[in-house]
Amino acid sequence: MDKKKLLDSLKNDLSSSDTMKRVWDSKRKKWSREYDGEPYGNEQDGKSKIISRDIKRQSEWLHSSLIDPFVSSPDIMKASPITWEDQFAAEQNQIILNTQFCRQFNRYRFMTKAVKVLDKEGSVVVQTGWDYSSKKVKSKIDSVVVNEYGEEEIKEIEIEEIVVTKNQPGAIVCRNEDVFVDPTCQDDMDKCQFIIHRYETDFSTLKNDIKYTNLDEIQINNDGDSDTYSYNSQDSSNFKFQDDPRKKLLVYEYWGNYDLDGDGIAEPIVCAWVGDTIIRLQTNPYPDGKPPFLIVPFNSVPFQLFGESNAEIISDKQKVKTAIFRGIIDNMALSNNGQKGMLKGSLDTQNRTKFLNNENFEFNRSKEDFWDGSYNQIPSSAFNVLSMISNEIDADTGIKSFSGPSGSTAIETRGAMDATSARRVNLVRNISENLIKPLLRKWMSYNSEFLSEEEVIRITNDKFVSVKKDDLLGNIDIDIQVSTTEDNQNKARELSMVLQTLGPNSEPEERRFIQAEIAKLQNMPALAKKLEDYKPNQDEIDMRAAEHQIEMERRKLVNDKLRAEINRINKSALEDEADAAEKYSQASHKNAQTGKIVAETKLINSKTDNEDLSFIEKEDEVTHRQKMELKEQDRLSSLDLMAFQKMHGGESEQIGVPR
Repeated sequence: MDKKKLLDSLKNDLSSSDTMKRVWDSKRKKWSREYDGEPYGNEQDGKSKIISRDIKRQSEWLHSSLIDPFVSSPDIMKASPITWEDQFAAEQNQIILNTQFCRQFNRYRFMTKAVKVLDKEGSVVVQTGWDYSSKKVKSKIDSVVVNEYGEEEIKEIEIEEIVVTKNQPGAIVCRNEDVFVDPTCQDDMDKCQFIIHRYETDFSTLKNDIKYTNLDEIQINNDGDSDTYSYNSQDSSNFKFQDDPRKKLLVYEYWGNYDLDGDGIAEPIVCAWVGDTIIRLQTNPYPDGKPPFLIVPFNSVPFQLFGESNAEIISDKQKVKTAIFRGIIDNMALSNNGQKGMLKGSLDTQNRTKFLNNENFEFNRSKEDFWDGSYNQIPSSAFNVLSMISNEIDADTGIKSFSGPSGSTAIETRGAMDATSARRVNLVRNISENLIKPLLRKWMSYNSEFLSEEEVIRITNDKFVSVKKDDLLGNIDIDIQVSTTEDNQNKARELSMVLQTLGPNSEPEERRFIQAEIAKLQNMPALAKKLEDYKPNQDEIDMRAAEHQIEMERRKLVNDKLRAEINRINKSALEDEADAAEKYSQASHKNAQTGKIVAETKLINSKTDNEDLSFIEKEDEVTHRQKMELKEQDRLSSLDLMAFQKMHGGESEQIGVPR
């Protein structure tokens, strides 16, 4: 193939993408200058040049809460299988990826740099890769050899073997100004046809890497720069190495699709060049066939890969605060504070000298003849505007500052804190979904390709797991559990309430599981691991068994005692019932006899009463009078009847009235 034509085509892609890159570079430089508090250019000599650092202050308050979820736990990711057949592969991937990211990889440095660049410049570009290094080691082994007499004997021989010192995935944060992206992909990395990464290196590094060739064809000028470009380094000292092995070279590395064999189908390739010399050309070595880059926006812009920084939102407000601060300081600086004045003639020459030397002096007139200068009064409206702008900045960024209260009432304070937490969780989720998950998925595919057949991953100090490459090819869905400090504290409080509800009578294992989860949420992984792995020793088990046996015997004795007491009480109750029945029978017999006596007594009394009544009636001739009264009533009745018959003419006989 024509390498010159290939290089011209790739350089043409570089120049085409540079147009869009300049637009974003100008924005990033503006955001970076405002973040760093660089002068605006309108400063005047003799006046205040202070710059309000609201953008950086808001970012610094935010960084710790964004970094903490990814560095506070020893295992930040959980691999969930899609089908039951992938269960073992998911477990192996979870072990490997947690070990690689949390133990073998400097995640704190990586996350700190990534979050700072993301917030400061609105986007972060991460290049993934595979780090491999080895060394030759000489060792002596025993070998069986045949001597000159044909006899076998053991002889120590020296051999040279290659020992792998590093074999793991890696990731670096790239400078945004060194990345050139396909301008036609809009906001979809899967449609990106190429990404060009520019970086600085030296001859010694390139020669130690076997994938680079044609290094002798590179032309180096006397000033140490390559013959095409000079690197726009952040180092302002213009320091340059004079020896050839350490002279800096500017390398352009092209990752994308290009038709190398002329069949009309573009294949994924990687091509690196210095000046006009191609030093690397091969097919994409990674199993996914995609450029090993991740681009994460801070505040995403539709149809753009790069995002906007917080500086884009609060830039104008920072300028307004800067203007007010400068006005206040200039007002105070140009005031006559510290100056003193006196009315002419109030001091003679000698006392005037004492007055100027801060000595005791005498004056001729009243004390009103002396005047002390002071700062000019700052109007309250200036401070009201500053407070208003600070509140606006907090509302725009969703980051509550520590300059004042969150609200006048508890409800307003809670609402502000909830809004802040929601904003923080959204930013953490953005980093998780757009950076950490894609990074781990790429690492998972790299592991399946580049890990040795029996790569041993250290899990703990005393446990090792041997992972086969075939187990890493499962179809796995990565689930990363991330949360903020406030979320962890809330969960810990809820679990503490559950632990208090269970009380001391719950099972020890049940309490230990909850305590381990609380320790994880409180960022105490060592304690959580001890609680999870805790198993009572044999002596403790025997002691618990003996205590259990004693408790069972004690309960048996108590039950027996209670049963005997119950039987005694029942027996006593039966005896009481029998005594009560006998006493009731005796009482009934006595009652019957008593009733008979009472009846006889009543009969005797009745007879006595009748006899007494008869005696009295005879005595009083009551009976004789009654008979006489009855006769008189009969006579009167007869007279009445006769009178009635006379009046009615004998009708009484017709109706059968008796005489």
